[in-house]
Formats: sequence, structure tokens, C-alpha cells
Amino acid sequence: MRESTASRLPPTNPILSFVSGSARARQRVPISGLRIRFLAEEVDAIGTLTQVSRAGLSVKAEELPRKGAVIALQFRSPAGDLVDLRGVVRWNSDDASVADGEVGFGVMLHEPAPEYREFMLWAQEQLQKKEELGSDEL
Repeated sequence: MRESTASRLPPTNPILSFVSGSARARQRVPISGLRIRFLAEEVDAIGTLTQVSRAGLSVKAEELPRKGAVIALQFRSPAGDLVDLRGVVRWNSDDASVADGEVGFGVMLHEPAPEYREFMLWAQEQLQKKEELGSDEL
């Protein structure tokens, strides 16, 4: 008797389990000094963008949105483009272990706008230049 493929259990390893930690880290690009406005539920505030990736970003801020809140974000890219984003707060420093003690939160983005994708290309280029020069700041 042939075993049905529907009865097979899915693999137990997460999808990124075979990707090295350094490969995942390269997907995240550190950013410094870029102000970002955000609105989530009753929190309307300004923070500083600290890290970006294709799927999300991290913000340093005094006011924290609730984990799970839908959030709207807006910043001006170094090229002068206004970047509007929508997402969900995945973590904040109230419920996450933050090694350096910074107060902030992370967002998983919903369908990033073309302006964000252009910004990501710029950020990745800046990171590559920084690595070639041995500098620590973007």
C-alpha cells in the first residue's frame, strides 16, 4: 500500500534554520539619525530609525506602541522621497530583551512601497561602502 503524501508531517525545522546567523544579519541594515513619525492606536510620536530590512524595521522611541498594534509610519529618505509605510508592531522593549537597554520597537511591514524598496537599495549600498571603508556609521 502506498503512503499518502497528505499524511506526512511537515518538516520540523524553521525555514531559516539552515541559514547562518551572519547571513540573516546581513539582511538587516543599521541606520542612524533618520527621524520617523509613527501612529499606532493613540500613540502619535517621532522616533529614530535604527535598522531596516526588506520585511521590517526597528525604531528607537520614548513612546511605545502596543505589541500587535497596526501602525502607520512616515519618513523622508536621504533622496528626499516621502516614504509611507504600514505594518504591525511585532515587539517592543517592554516585552523584549534588549541588550543595550534602548527603548524601541520593531515592525513587520505590509507590502512596502516602491520608495521604501529604493531606500533599502540606498541603505545596502551605504552599508557596503561602510564595510569597504571600515566605518561604523551610515
